Amino acid sequence: MSMAGKLFAALLIAASLNPSNAFAGREDPTWDPPPEFDYPFPGKMEVRYFPQHLVVKECHRIGPKLRHLFDLRGCSRPVSKSYCLVIVSSETYKGATPSAILRHERGHCNGWKHPFPRR
Repeated sequence: MSMAGKLFAALLIAASLNPSNAFAGREDPTWDPPPEFDYPFPGKMEVRYFPQHLVVKECHRIGPKLRHLFDLRGCSRPVSKSYCLVIVSSETYKGATPSAILRHERGHCNGWKHPFPRR
């Protein structure tokens, strides 16, 4: 392995050991919620972790608007201003760690919306 390859591997290992990292992938610059939605949810946020192969099934169950999406990392259903249900992959999927997925979905619990693709 070249010196550059060893350095990259060492940096990758060091970054993965930092529990505060919420990395979602360099190819997804819009992943994190905007600052006005990136704060702790003020009510009860029920978080359910599932293996990735069950995430889509659970998201379709709690969110009918998501039924046309088949490559989900997680989802949320803000039931009220004081309660939000969140489904999160229990494993890193497509570069998104469970903590990054939770941060993204928490933004939705706080009112962040992004447009769904039209069919």
